[in-house]
Amino acid sequence: MINAIEIIEATKAAFAERDVYFSLAQLPPDLEIPAEWQNFGIAFSEKPSFPLAWRAFSAELPWLTSLLDRCLLGTAILAGSPTELLYIFHDANGLYYYIGGEPLANSDTPSAFGTRLSEFYKGVHNGFTFYPARSMGPQKISDCTYISELIDEESTDFAAKWLTILSNGGGDYLAIDLKNLTDSNGIIWWHEQPMEPETGMDVFGVMDAWISIFLEDTLLRNDVLKY
Repeated sequence: MINAIEIIEATKAAFAERDVYFSLAQLPPDLEIPAEWQNFGIAFSEKPSFPLAWRAFSAELPWLTSLLDRCLLGTAILAGSPTELLYIFHDANGLYYYIGGEPLANSDTPSAFGTRLSEFYKGVHNGFTFYPARSMGPQKISDCTYISELIDEESTDFAAKWLTILSNGGGDYLAIDLKNLTDSNGIIWWHEQPMEPETGMDVFGVMDAWISIFLEDTLLRNDVLKY
């Protein structure tokens, strides 16, 4: 069991190199955050708030959105360049964190990802990944790379437009084909079988499944909190 003060102190220690804010009142007046982040914080008297934009993806990411509903302990603002939204959870080993980047609402860059995936980057987060590995969630755009750059073979042209969007932290990736963008045309690339990718995959289905396997030991909020 853990209480709010313990969560705050442990989180500050985990991010000692950054300024962490747990309520709107703590924010410096010159620090601007997206409107949907305004209700961030640690509040045991009510269910923690997270960006409403997640609800638009409850059909594509049912396990992940259920995790947010049932297991999220709270959120915080990580100041710096860039400013990010911190999500706080607890498993058998203690607290763990996911970091969401500012949505790219005013950028055309995510449009290259196709309609639905670009809507995630524009409306929810530019990256939502496990800290500190930056894995097991949609990668920040600056962390995406082409599969062809990961293959140690002479001929990698077939993967020249395969762009990673999720890392499992162990060298394997979920990717999209920029030449053929549909939600059902994802690619799983295994680093131990680099020339045998799995194609025609449901992008959001694979994403939700991989995250669910990785986070299956997350504890329910009501089983963790000490009021």
